Amino acid sequence: MIDLRLKGMLLAATGISVLSFDALLVRLIDADASVIAFYRGLFMGFIMLAAWLIKGEKDVIPKAKKELFMILFIAMLSGIGTSLFVFSVKYTIAANTVVFLATSSFFGAFFSYLLLKEKIKKETAVAIGFSFFGVVIIFGNSFGIGGNLIGDFLGILLAVFMGLQLTLLRKFTHFSHYFIISGSGFFLMSIMYFIADDVFDISLKSLFFLFLMGLMQVVSMFLIYGATKYISSAEVGVFSTIETTLAPIWLWLFIGEIPPSMTFIGGIFVISAIFINAYPQIKYKA
Repeated sequence: MIDLRLKGMLLAATGISVLSFDALLVRLIDADASVIAFYRGLFMGFIMLAAWLIKGEKDVIPKAKKELFMILFIAMLSGIGTSLFVFSVKYTIAANTVVFLATSSFFGAFFSYLLLKEKIKKETAVAIGFSFFGVVIIFGNSFGIGGNLIGDFLGILLAVFMGLQLTLLRKFTHFSHYFIISGSGFFLMSIMYFIADDVFDISLKSLFFLFLMGLMQVVSMFLIYGATKYISSAEVGVFSTIETTLAPIWLWLFIGEIPPSMTFIGGIFVISAIFINAYPQIKYKA
């Protein structure tokens, strides 16, 4: 029988490895960011809705008004975060976006302090400092390049939204992931329908990549959510470095996009920060 901790690690590693192709798919799709976000939301919504119906899970919609509002709010945060990822990858170097996304756990620690009254541990505070320094290096390198600066800002905003979302999910652990992921997809689709010029002006090749993107998003979320049952959030955070490492490699191999040296330097600080934060908990669990 497979060790449960090893099972959690395999789930996290596989889920994040699948997610590492996300930035590449955004680059391969020949369409405006708003159109990509529309179809990403559409496929996410319908794929998760189908999975929900097949699973037959009941009581996914909270009966209490306060909880109903909160689950809708989390779904909205998730939808906005998904759109921020797409727009950030479109407007800056994709490697920058995945490095910024890796800092979401530190924003989560900040929101946990504010909303859940959880104290920030010493190693987390040090890690936040390392992570912040890495972000400053990458962000500072984009000054003077308008497009990069906009994309970098959206990437940081993405990490903030993700950190808040993860904090709320930790507080409301009984909320259905089916509802949140499906609802976020349909919310994103609805918003982008009014923003995009023409959502139907897209090639079949791009539609295939968009469907693949939606499917991979759902699969990766299920695997990552499953991993949290067996390993700590800090250990899951370590595996997030897989995306930070692999995404730029896929972009280089398939489309020849090479990140600037400052992105590598900033990325080293962010990855180091994740290990600084996770090491005490991993050592304790070992």
